[in-house]
Amino acid sequence: ENRSQTHRTLFLLPVDASAMQEFVTPPPVERGDSVAVVAPASNVPPELSHVYELGLERLRETFDLEPVEYPTATKDPEWLAEHPEERAQDVMDAFEDPDISAVITNIGGNDQIRVLPHLDPDVLREHPTRFYGWSDNTNLACYLWNQGIVSYYGGSTLLEYAMDAEMFDYSVEYIGRA
Repeated sequence: ENRSQTHRTLFLLPVDASAMQEFVTPPPVERGDSVAVVAPASNVPPELSHVYELGLERLRETFDLEPVEYPTATKDPEWLAEHPEERAQDVMDAFEDPDISAVITNIGGNDQIRVLPHLDPDVLREHPTRFYGWSDNTNLACYLWNQGIVSYYGGSTLLEYAMDAEMFDYSVEYIGRA
């Protein structure tokens, strides 16, 4: 196939131009706050639940935060792949909950783009909440950016918080700052 004959399709979601005029940085997370734990991208298989539990423990002990597990947080990867609408609902429910000061993802993945059409941008704009994720969660971070909401790259339950032995000092310092 000739390179000049190669076609690429770019999918763009609608952006509300008025939301782009001013960015909102959600309030900082304080010690003692409740944070939502969600799986909007993927998750680990149930046999690795000890890694997830360590991540929750570190949220409590290292950062003095109270993790609130949303339904997708403990679903297996196959279920998550079949239910993008449920993953979107968890994100929106967490943003709407006045007791939640941040939304923390479990891990990245490879199909979060399927979640975005199920999000209600009005809900997210009306209830800006700190969002932490990386890898496939960049899709959601970009979606929030397009809605005028600042988010944070990094700090997932199954990796940074659940490091073997102990968390890296720089992770504790810089996640704590964010």
